[in-house]
Amino acid sequence: MFSQQYTAQILQRYSLPGTQRRSAVSTQLEDFVHELSVAFEVPGDFDAARFSVFPLEIITDYIRKTHRHYLFRKLPEMEQSINLLLQDYNDGHPLLHTLEAFYAAYKTGLSLHICDEENHLLPYVDFLLRADRTGYDLREFLRQTKRYSLADFVEDHHDDHETELREIRKTILAYQPPATNGTPYRILVQQLEVFDRDLTVHGYIEDRVLIPRITGIESKLKQRSADLQIPN
Repeated sequence: MFSQQYTAQILQRYSLPGTQRRSAVSTQLEDFVHELSVAFEVPGDFDAARFSVFPLEIITDYIRKTHRHYLFRKLPEMEQSINLLLQDYNDGHPLLHTLEAFYAAYKTGLSLHICDEENHLLPYVDFLLRADRTGYDLREFLRQTKRYSLADFVEDHHDDHETELREIRKTILAYQPPATNGTPYRILVQQLEVFDRDLTVHGYIEDRVLIPRITGIESKLKQRSADLQIPN
């Protein structure tokens, strides 16, 4: 039984079995969700070692589901709250331009970030996992690793999304909500706070769990390839 307050938010990504007999996979997934809920409660105490028992397929599935969760649920929810809030501000209010500019830029930046990971990082991770577990053609492996590597991801990976959220939240808190309707204001502030926490944990799962573990596999496969004779 999951008691943590953030479990419901995590489960929005999944459809876990009910009380029927659970398979080993579903039990493992429930354990994974439990560890995520612990991490959500106190992100500052995130312990990557607690996730070392889970297959990387579960990790990458969580990342993919989280990407869709952001694009198709969380961002639209925040956009709706912003639109409702701005209805009660006059056209000259400084918060009006700040929020409109923030959301447009933030949505574009986060969407591009997700698109890059979906098109490059995650397919490459899938390739490495297949190569490690089922074998690979040496020439194809060399072609793949020449086109893309984890070093490319680390070099280009500049994730400022949490910082941007915190800044805009500070800006919003500097203004009092309209007397006519404070509800959208409170909802938006809460959405930004929860999304910030979600992004933080998501970043930890990528940077402290996925990348170190898959880098070890990549290094092992590259060493194995270097030890092989490449036929002419």
